[in-house]
Formats: sequence, structure tokens, C-alpha cells
Amino acid sequence: SNKTYLDSEVNVKDCLESIENNNLDLALKICTKAIERFPDNPKILGQRSLLYTLSGQNILACVDAENALIMLSYKNESIDPLTKYQIKIRHNSCKKQ
Repeated sequence: SNKTYLDSEVNVKDCLESIENNNLDLALKICTKAIERFPDNPKILGQRSLLYTLSGQNILACVDAENALIMLSYKNESIDPLTKYQIKIRHNSCKKQ
């Protein structure tokens, strides 16, 4: 398909899989676009938090981890346990910095 990753159709899956490209800048753009479309999805915020950590942007990573954790508190039932665990781990590592 010819779709660019930055068009309006970017979705949650695009963000979650973007890290496989090994292009952090592109992955961050894709996930930011997905977050604009799905602002209350903690899973993609958690993913972008990881991408920020990998690119050395720890403050931004911690902002995303914090916001994802807040979202978990009111979307708890619909989020898978692995995602919850990863978000909590990232949030805890931020508190230690």
C-alpha cells in the first residue's frame, strides 16, 4: 500500500509495530499521530514512552508514562495485563530518577 505513515489513517497497530522499523524518529511521528487520533488510549502512550526512553528523551518519556497511568485508572477493565505492567514499570522508573 502507498499509505504514508503520517496520513490520517494511522492507527494503534501502526504505532505498536513502528518500532520494528528501527527508525526511532519515524516511530515517534507515527505514534504521535496515533495519539492525536486516539488521545485516550494508554497503550499507545505507553509505547511512545518507550520510544522516548530509547531516544534519550527521558522527561517526555515520563510525561507519557504518567498520563498513561492516569488513563489506566479509568480504563482499567479494557487494557490487557501486559500493557498495564509495562506502563507501571515505566512510571516507577521515572519516579526513581
